[in-house]
Amino acid sequence: MKVYITNSFLFLLVFMQSILCLAQQTQIFRGRLVHINGLDSLVQNIQIRLLDLGTGTSGTDGVFAIAIPKDINEVTVELVNNESTIIYPREGKISVPKNVDILVEVIIGESTMNILTKAIARSNNEIKANLEQIGINQGDIEETLNAFRNDIQSLTDIKISDLKKEIDLEDKQSSFYQEMSITLLNYINEAKDIKDAFKFVSRHAFDDQQALLLLTDAVNNYNVAYEELNKEHSTYEVEIQKLWQSERRTSEAREVFNYALGELHSSNIFVLNLKLEDINNYFHGKIKSSEKKQIKESILREIDQTEFQLDRRLAELDKRALVLLANLRN
Repeated sequence: MKVYITNSFLFLLVFMQSILCLAQQTQIFRGRLVHINGLDSLVQNIQIRLLDLGTGTSGTDGVFAIAIPKDINEVTVELVNNESTIIYPREGKISVPKNVDILVEVIIGESTMNILTKAIARSNNEIKANLEQIGINQGDIEETLNAFRNDIQSLTDIKISDLKKEIDLEDKQSSFYQEMSITLLNYINEAKDIKDAFKFVSRHAFDDQQALLLLTDAVNNYNVAYEELNKEHSTYEVEIQKLWQSERRTSEAREVFNYALGELHSSNIFVLNLKLEDINNYFHGKIKSSEKKQIKESILREIDQTEFQLDRRLAELDKRALVLLANLRN
């Protein structure tokens, strides 16, 4: 028993000394991935490799930590199985800081080749559109585009197959963009029309049938645009994620749709719909004569307050929609 205890104690002592010795021979290299688009979601749970030294995984904030030998002065950082590439530092080469608590920032983003391929694909489609516009026949257009693509391949490392794939994607993006932007901008325009109608016409609609018809038309036209956007917005979000492969763009679109269909519609335009019902009741004599003046003043007061809020929200929606559309187009 004594021999067993002694041997166990010696083993534990040797094991602890080995760990201590190993700790003295290593240091922790700490870094943080930063995506050029600024989104934390694009730097989470990415596997990182320090060439010939070890691997690690970034946390929710992009931070990673990997043990390296203490005598190492420079490391080469690589991303493992990830579409992004290291933009800075060049070739991923980093001098190991003397202070182990320093976080070295590693900027990542889309590869130069991907950016170049997308730019050329867009140029291809612009050439095609311009040639179609001036009436060149389809055969000559295809011949011109084939020559353009062959020239690009001879000047760069871009493969024709990759370029054609990107051209097809650009076509799909352009077609979707046109459909989605028409629906969104039509909704915004109809929302502006309903605001203007209540601002300039509602006071006359209590007693003037023509004014009431103008107000009713504005509400009906808006409701059609609202139903269209409300029906399609989920599909639009899915398509944006599918075609752009960007959580940021999808999130931007979702915020625009939620703001339009939620805050703006529910808080303001839905109220104006209800006020139209009140005006209709007034016009068709469903209000007691003794209460008419008081009810009319109350309705107009609510319309003024709602129209003021709606004007501000429409300006905000305009701004958000323009940013979304510009980002998708670029």
